[in-house]
Order: sequence, then C-alpha cells, then structure tokens
Amino acid sequence: MRRVLTTILAAGLLAIAPPAHAAADPAPSTYTSLSPVRVLDTRTGGGPVGPGGVRTLDLSARVPTTATAVVLNVTGVEPTAATVVTVFPAGATRPTASNLNLVPGDIRANQVTVTLGANRSVSVHNLSGNVHIVADLAGYYGTGDGARFTALTPNRLLDTRQANAPLGPGASRVLDLTDRVPASATAVTFNLTVTNPTASTFVTAWPAGTNRPTASNVNVPIGDTRPNLVTVAVGASRQVSLYNNAGSADLVVDLTGFYTPEYGAHFLPLSPRRVLDTRIGFGGPASPIGPGQTLQLDLGSGIPTAVTGAVLNLTATEATEGTFVTAWPAFDPRPEGSTLNVAAGQTVPNAAAVAFGRLPAIELYNHNGSVHIVADLAGVFTVVGTPCGTDCVLAWGDNASRRLGTGEAVFLSSAPRPVATLSGIRALASGYSPNAYALRAGGTVMAWGDNSYGQLGNGWSDPNSGSAMPVPVRGLTGVTAIAAGDSAAYALRGDGTVWSWGVDMFGQLGTGVGGTNVPVQVTGLSDVIAISARINTAYALRADGTVWAWGYNGTGALGNGSAAEYSPVPVQVSGLTGVTTIAAGGHGGYALRTDGTVWAWGSNQSGRLGDGQPCGQDPCLSRVPVRVSALTDVTAIAGGEDNGYAVRFDGTVWSWGTADSGALGNGTDCDSAAEVCESRVPVQVSDLTDVTQLASFDFGGYALRGDGSLWSWGSGGNKALGNENAGWVATRPVPVVGVSEPSAVAGGWMSGYAIVPNLGG
Repeated sequence: MRRVLTTILAAGLLAIAPPAHAAADPAPSTYTSLSPVRVLDTRTGGGPVGPGGVRTLDLSARVPTTATAVVLNVTGVEPTAATVVTVFPAGATRPTASNLNLVPGDIRANQVTVTLGANRSVSVHNLSGNVHIVADLAGYYGTGDGARFTALTPNRLLDTRQANAPLGPGASRVLDLTDRVPASATAVTFNLTVTNPTASTFVTAWPAGTNRPTASNVNVPIGDTRPNLVTVAVGASRQVSLYNNAGSADLVVDLTGFYTPEYGAHFLPLSPRRVLDTRIGFGGPASPIGPGQTLQLDLGSGIPTAVTGAVLNLTATEATEGTFVTAWPAFDPRPEGSTLNVAAGQTVPNAAAVAFGRLPAIELYNHNGSVHIVADLAGVFTVVGTPCGTDCVLAWGDNASRRLGTGEAVFLSSAPRPVATLSGIRALASGYSPNAYALRAGGTVMAWGDNSYGQLGNGWSDPNSGSAMPVPVRGLTGVTAIAAGDSAAYALRGDGTVWSWGVDMFGQLGTGVGGTNVPVQVTGLSDVIAISARINTAYALRADGTVWAWGYNGTGALGNGSAAEYSPVPVQVSGLTGVTTIAAGGHGGYALRTDGTVWAWGSNQSGRLGDGQPCGQDPCLSRVPVRVSALTDVTAIAGGEDNGYAVRFDGTVWSWGTADSGALGNGTDCDSAAEVCESRVPVQVSDLTDVTQLASFDFGGYALRGDGSLWSWGSGGNKALGNENAGWVATRPVPVVGVSEPSAVAGGWMSGYAIVPNLGG
C-alpha cells in the first residue's frame, strides 16, 4: 500500500497521496435547488472548531431521505493558525482532500459538493488552530425527481470592469440569463470573481424577485481578488441577483452550466478523491505549471463512459507571481474566463464545474509565473435514462461537439452506439455543422450537438457549448419531416408550413429577420410536402411539383437564374415542374421528376451537376437546373458535399462528382499524381443491388438494401463508415457493422445515424 505523506506546507495545504478508494458511491442523482439558507454558524453556537476537531452538521431536517449529496457554501472565519478545512460524509474515514486553505485571520469561502453520510449528515474537520465555520445550503442531490445538469464551457456573462461600473456599497445587480439558459432552467452554476474591492466585503447571489437571504458566496478583503463557484436557483424571467455589502467592487461572472428537469445528466456523487498533485507528481508531472503553459488532466479512470462533466475542488499553491488559472474541456479552444485567481505565495482553493468534450479530461492553464495545482474530485455528471424499446437511434463517426448524442466522452466511434434517451423515432437529419435531429412519432423534434447559434432550438445558445444528449426543440408539433444545414435546422409541419431556427448569416432561415434559438415560420411557403438543406441553402417541394429555395446563392444554389449573393425569403427554382423528390448538395440542389429524370443546379466543380459538361467557364456553375446525364427510371436521390447519388428502379446506385476519398463508390480513388479526380457523368456504385433508401455524409454515402443491411463507402478517416476494418477509405461499399433492419438512415459531417427497431436487433 502506498505510503501516505502528511507534510504540511507553510500555506497549510496537505500534500497527501490518496489511498485506494473502497467505499461505494451513491446512485446517479438529480438536483433540487433551494433559496440559500444558513445551516451552520459556529460564531453563534458551539464555538470554533479546534485543532484536529470535527463538527458534524445534521441536515436531516433540511433534505429528504432520498438525498445523496448537498451543495454548501462553506466559509472559514478568522483562523488562529494556517489550516486546512475538509468537508466529508459523516461516519466515513476523512479523505485525503481539502476544501478550504486558510491563513491566520482570513475569511474565505468555497462551494462544496459533498456526499451525505450517516443520518444525512456531513462532517467538517479543521487541521490546526481554531476556526469558525459558516455553511449555507444551496441545494441537494437525490434519487427522486429533480433537475439534471448541462455542463458548459465557461462563457463570460458579466464583467463590470469593461463598462467601468462596479457595484457600490449595498448595491445589487440583476444578471439576466435570457437566451443563455432554457426557460425550464431551475438553477445555474457560474464562477463568480470579485476584484478591486475598495473595502473588505462579501457578495451574495440569490434568485431574482425573492428576498435576499442571510448568506454570502464570496468574501474578499480590500484590494484582493477572489473567486467562488456559485450554484443558485434562477428567479423570475431567468434572472439572478448579485449584492455587494461594502465599498465598491467589480464582479466577473463565467457561466459553467444549468439545471433543468427536462433533460441533462445526473450527478454521480463520489467520495472525495485526489486526482492531481503536481508537487509530488500524482496525476501529472512533478513540476509546477509554468507561465502560459497548459496541463491536461485525465479523469476517465473509475468513472462511467457516458459523462458530460465533473465537479472538482482545485487548489493553486506556491505561485511565484500573481496569476489566474482556467479550467475547460480538453481539446477545445481555451475560453475567456478564469477559475482560480491567486497572488504570489498564496494557497487558494475554488470549486469548479467543468464540462467534458471529446474525452473525460480537462485542461488547466496558468497565466503568469509558475504554480502548483492540486485537484480533488467530488463527482461526475453521467448520462442515464430508460433504455430504448422501439424505433431507437444508433450513431457512429466523429463526436466533435458531442454530435453523436450518446453522452459518451469519446473522440469518435467506429461502432454504432445508442443515442441517449431516444425512442419512437420516425426520421433523422444531420447537417454540415456538428448537430443531429430526430423526429418523434408524436410529431415533436429532438436535437443534440453544438448550440453556438441556437441550433438546438431549445430557447438558448452558447458560444462554445451544446448538449451531449437530445433536448426538445421548442414550440413544434405536428412535424412530418426535418432537415439540417450548417448551424440551421428546418421542420415541415402537417399543415404544409416550414419552420426554421439557428444561424441566419446568409438568409438561410428564410424569414428575413435574423437568427433565432426557437423555431420561426419560413416566409411565404404553403402546401409544402418535402424539405431538404445543406450548408447555407434550403429547399422546399410544394404539392404542385414546384421547388423553392432560400439562403446562399454564391454558387447558383438558388437555381432561379439570379446572381444575387443570397435570398432571405424563398424564391422559385426555375423551370422545374412535376418534381417528386428534392435533395440538397454541398453547393447546389437536385430534383427528381415524375418521369424518372434527375436535374441539378449550382456549382459544377468536380462535376457536381453530372451533366457531362466541362468546367470551362468561370465561375463553374449553372444558375438554373440542368439534366443529369443518362439517368432514367430513378426512384431516389441524395446529395453529398461534392457528389450526387441516385437509385434506379432496378435497385442499383449511381454517383457523380469527385472521386476523392472513394466518394464515387465505384472502386476509384485519387492520389497526388491524378490529373482527373472526378466523374462528370453518373457511374455505377459497385456491388450494390436491391437498394431501397439512400443517404450521404460529407464525403461518401449510405445505402439501405431490401435485405435489411446497411452499406457505406467513401472517407473513413473519422469512422463515418461504421466499420472498424474499413480503414481510411472505402472505394467500394462495405457493411455498416452492428446496424440491423434499419428503417431510416442519415448522414452528417463525418458521422452517420440510423433508426433500428430495437437495440437488440
């Protein structure tokens, strides 16, 4: 067994290597927020906690029997010696973790998420000297009904320094979270930093529209900078109030997540465990983080695969200069924001709720000088739910922005995996951006992946985050079809109207009024029977057989003969009647007519139009539809990034456009010596017969055969082929492994999705 080190540093931080974890952790739990209430104040009863002393806090009257953990704001007041305060489950062995690090005379707060022990109690241990402890209860986790968490990459909501508008003495400010969290949100988590105080003060956060509680979140002496994680219920109109007690002070707020009863991840409380100590080389190098350097901390050991984030206590110590430390999802760009602020020689703790991206790992960045970091893990947010029974969704390929929707923190998946919490699905759509959508049997729509522009349609957006699991698109009922472009999405309702949401940079929403994070009706369209979209152009097929388009037109994608850059409202595609099916390509569109012919318009680079014409003119495009050569008796079509695809009545598949990465599926590929890497007329995809349905991803295609098998071809670099053994390129179709009897298939950017009868089939 590893020897336990018990050296006490000058700042009072324990350098202890953690023992093996043996105690069972509680079940995944949901959150119930409370208006902050004081549950312990040793100044008014019981006296200070002495050296080596333990004070047990009985919370049985405050939380129900189903509670598994609590969220407390714990403040150490006026210690008589440098000390460490640890909060842990009552009745359990005190862990090798710390929550507060205090110097004599200090007042410092830190949010603590701690598993409940015997009799729904927690214990507070003080290492040295005497110290008063104040604890405010913000909420609790439990196995009953409650809210689930969506972890976000830190994004700045407020910085009073930018407007030179600090909070004065006794002043309050309302933090408006409209459009940053959904209307169903019950609580939010953010990092609150107080800086430039002109007097020693404290700051309190509480739900707007309610009475300010007798509680505090951050205590800061004159001239210092101090952060603290805040978990607080939201009040009226998604607002939180902030109060400054004395002097003036600047406030900086970085949002890190929200709770809602509708969706999100459950919290899995863990007995506190040390996962990083750079002073002794535990969990990372035995060296401090230098100026401008980043340390990656892998948290994947001993936790579920389907995780969206973690709760940690981070402690910075032995800083050689005043600095700040930022924690964020590994492999994502470093956001604006800070998690820890520490002066030279200080030891500063702060709780952090950190999202996971492609892996269960985080990055830690140090701005100035060098600093040691100690991290203690309090729990993780894990995706759980009722297993799908019928009409389930499988996903595979690239997982950027968690576009697979499985909840798993993985770079990619070559094997199809279940999309979390979905059942009863009738149709799928995925676009150029890392998003996917599912149409449920009842006519409602679910979305997952990136939400930079509100493309989840759930009433909020975030510049760096989204959802790793499906969320409901707001306000849509009676939907019969869905489509997705680049950061925009579309729904066709049973009444023939089309609705859109997301980004509107090129008029692709078709409303003429700009971007939106909830669906709005596309202007001037009625009697629509089908829709399609890709990148920044969308299409609608009306019952009279005409096709309409809106959005970007730089490549002639509107098909109406116009040279305008874009159209913010639908315009009719020229010369097309008797159309039965439409498909958007990467830079134009395709239409199937009742006579079995296929027509194309837009860019003709790499032969995308399939009309056999060379790309001699500049620009190389057609602004009106032209017939795809030699195709007759076509029954289905699909459009890829640089290719078109068609199924003929005999079940064969035909393709045209680029041959790069095997996208033609006819056994050809390109190399650096190739002079021609395309086919400007349709060629037959190899080895496929009896095909009933067709779809495409960015550089390849999917075909569903009558025997219930699913096949793919093209680029396999991000495992979009769904076949581990396919390699980087499949120039001929290969089977998608693990998908049996799918009823529908859809492709996105380096990813694929299929509806299967059940997860056992």
